[in-house]
Amino acid sequence: MADVQTTTRPLFGGAISFDVPKDYIDASDLRQVPDNQEVFLSNDSDTAIIFEILGAVQDGGAASDMYEAANVAHDNAALSATLTTPPPPTHVVPAQTQHVQSASELQTPHPTVVTGIQKVHKFSHDPSGAPRRGHENDAPDEVWIGLALWRIDVDIAGHKKKADIVCTANVPLKEAAEGNPNGVTSEELAKVEGWWRNAVAGMKINDWNLFGDEN
Repeated sequence: MADVQTTTRPLFGGAISFDVPKDYIDASDLRQVPDNQEVFLSNDSDTAIIFEILGAVQDGGAASDMYEAANVAHDNAALSATLTTPPPPTHVVPAQTQHVQSASELQTPHPTVVTGIQKVHKFSHDPSGAPRRGHENDAPDEVWIGLALWRIDVDIAGHKKKADIVCTANVPLKEAAEGNPNGVTSEELAKVEGWWRNAVAGMKINDWNLFGDEN
């Protein structure tokens, strides 16, 4: 199985560095993307990688709930969701505040990573996950989901910053939808998961001014 060739992409004006396959397309070249997102699309499948900067979850919230909520936000009204990694802690692990005098002393935090399988109907915007009109008899697709969460909590000479960074990988599976030309095989999924996990481990924050100061 050949290695996937990746290249480091500057996200959010270079504030974050993240490795993406060389042939992935920046979705902002095709359509408008919200300012708090960076989206990359596979050139030969429906695989999508979404980076988001979100407000920090202040008081717990189950990590598994974040897994589901992140994908509902991307219009994946799931009929079911099954984690394929060990269950995360009942509550999101609080970020440990980094106290420094200069941003140059800060370290990119370690991510929490979960993966799972969702059953979804394509283009369904019904919260129940029901298929869209005219496709009531369509079988649901299975989508592999990878979710990485970085918790930002820093104090730079008295300037406090808090945020959550979420990176979601959405990979439709070919075997689950007969005749789906844009799904991936199990071998192709292994490639995606491999490069994505490596990219998550190597993600780097270059400019902490990306995150606004707390009031």
